[in-house]
Amino acid sequence: MSRARHLQACAGWMLVLPALIRNCTWFGRVEKSFTASGRELLLTVDDGPDPRQTPQILDTLAKAQVRAVFFVIGKNVEAHPSLCRRMVEEGHSVQNHTFSHPSATFWAAGPRRAMEEIESCSVAIQKATGRMPLQFRAPVGMANPFVHLAAESCGLKMTGWSTTGHDGIAHDPGRVVHRIRQGATPGGIVLLHESHLRGMRPGERACTLSTLLNTLKGDGYIFTDRLDAGSA
Repeated sequence: MSRARHLQACAGWMLVLPALIRNCTWFGRVEKSFTASGRELLLTVDDGPDPRQTPQILDTLAKAQVRAVFFVIGKNVEAHPSLCRRMVEEGHSVQNHTFSHPSATFWAAGPRRAMEEIESCSVAIQKATGRMPLQFRAPVGMANPFVHLAAESCGLKMTGWSTTGHDGIAHDPGRVVHRIRQGATPGGIVLLHESHLRGMRPGERACTLSTLLNTLKGDGYIFTDRLDAGSA
């Protein structure tokens, strides 16, 4: 391989590899924590709304008096706008998680596709709730330079997470709670999902959430709804 082609290949990999790293900050800022005044956590919930899981999640949050940030999928918002309205009415924040959640390919999105996915989701949220989102989370946390530029053009701040139960595919409630508990630190952003998985009972996500909230509260944590808290 000639030196020129070698340099081209290296440059290509420098663009590709960071896009495959969750919450990577090579191409721009990604908020993964915030400045906490004490043992505070921010709870975020991805991939909804889903009528089989979301209502019970909202019931659980109301009972626990905890507010969350919901990163929703635009096509789900269009299908279930009343659930998004309920989120807002009950004091939660509704934010952008793309329109179709193309998790396997969004890391490689070009400028036009990145903009369409992000813009369309914001429009769906605005139509359902009357409010425009302020934050964006890429599917599985993977984003290339075009995604960062599109989010910025839409006035959205990139938001990641600091601890997750890896419950987006497999769902073992005990492991989910254990993983999040192990990774929890003051100022941390917790990631959960509200999507309905095959074989899952309606309301199963809410049961996991209830256990998690009780566990973390037992560890002395409180939950903030300050999405605009100073970032760490």
